Amino acid sequence: MSFPNEQHKPDSLWRASTRHESLDCAALKGEASADAVVIGGGFCGLSTALHLAEAGLDTIVLEAYETGHGASGRNGGQVNPGCKLSRSALEKLFGPAGGRFHALCESAPDFLSDLIDRKQFDCGFKRPGTLRLAHSEQALRTVELAARDLEAQGVKVRVLDRVGAAKLLGSDAYLGGMVDPRGGSLHPLELCRELARAAVVAGVKLYEHSPALAMKREGCRWVVRTPSGKVSTDQVIVATNAYTGSLSPKLSRSVLPVNSFQVATAPLAIDAASRILPDGHAAYDSRRLVLYFRKTKDRRLVLGGRASFSSKSGESSKIPDYSVLERTLQDIFPLIGGIQFEKRWTGLVCITPDFLPHYHNPEPGLHMVLGFNGRGVAVSTMAGAWLASKLAGNQFAEFEIPSTPIRTIPFHFLRAPFLNAAMQWGRLMDRLGI
Repeated sequence: MSFPNEQHKPDSLWRASTRHESLDCAALKGEASADAVVIGGGFCGLSTALHLAEAGLDTIVLEAYETGHGASGRNGGQVNPGCKLSRSALEKLFGPAGGRFHALCESAPDFLSDLIDRKQFDCGFKRPGTLRLAHSEQALRTVELAARDLEAQGVKVRVLDRVGAAKLLGSDAYLGGMVDPRGGSLHPLELCRELARAAVVAGVKLYEHSPALAMKREGCRWVVRTPSGKVSTDQVIVATNAYTGSLSPKLSRSVLPVNSFQVATAPLAIDAASRILPDGHAAYDSRRLVLYFRKTKDRRLVLGGRASFSSKSGESSKIPDYSVLERTLQDIFPLIGGIQFEKRWTGLVCITPDFLPHYHNPEPGLHMVLGFNGRGVAVSTMAGAWLASKLAGNQFAEFEIPSTPIRTIPFHFLRAPFLNAAMQWGRLMDRLGI
């Protein structure tokens, strides 16, 4: 299985600042056997493996590079609740299972917080809430409707006018918004490495630099092959998200892998840092091309977004996507002036056509979970625990990701020009405030 342009180690802020060394696990060599094999060493795969091992199943993880190489180690580190659709919309699609789907997504930050406490993960987790900001009058009305919906569910959100938003943000760039108290932030690569350590302690056998090349049913078991070995197993869990590659071409064609670009400033001056995001909220805005930003413990501003829908990878500061983000951050926070940007990085995120996480069970013993659409820190971790519980026979009765068939996207090979056209249209609508 190959991932074009992904042989490098991304020069991210998280890789530069992590306090936890990689486990540096050896590649699989020879033959092995397990109750379950998890393909993918990100949040979802590691959470699945950890919880399978805790349930008593002999579990192996195969990671193509090193744990946290993909989106789990490169994302913005925002712990956001929920999914893109309301409870009523999900129930219309899936019946009662839609309500359990909604409950899983809404409960994910609480689940992650409890897991971090239970395992004593050291990953910089803090939970002051998430700011959802409105860039236009129409967007403000949408945020206010969302706030009323959350209040009806018992969530103690706080609606902000322009003055209230400016106080919590340190900028008057937005018309208002709301504070969702369930949100927070953390160091994503540290969480990934802590999950990996906990999984190994629980008995998981973790093999890095072991890409799954093929998986095939042989008799009553599955066999997963890597470049230098193979594993026989009862259950295969594919948790590769946007990095599925040729392992499952049909699954790859059911999602849209697109780049999320991120930039990080040098540490802010103490005065500017005290005025920008003073209470430590993470924030995202209402644009179609969503921007998300936060302040780190060492006073850096980090901003991410999809400045294009390119599916190529690169680290050069000359890539236009980075300059777009840098200008945007300076527009939002004039206080930072001409501050130097010290880190620029990108990585693939997995977008589904319906903007929902997908669970597929196309054959007995084969399970696929992917498509977290920018909310993967909490939701993918909980999804892994849910799937582990399901496979161990102790299914969370109150939670579910409904099983759906794999639906390939027509003309998937033409996705780049179509997505870039959609991006340009979305950017125009954002500028017009529509």
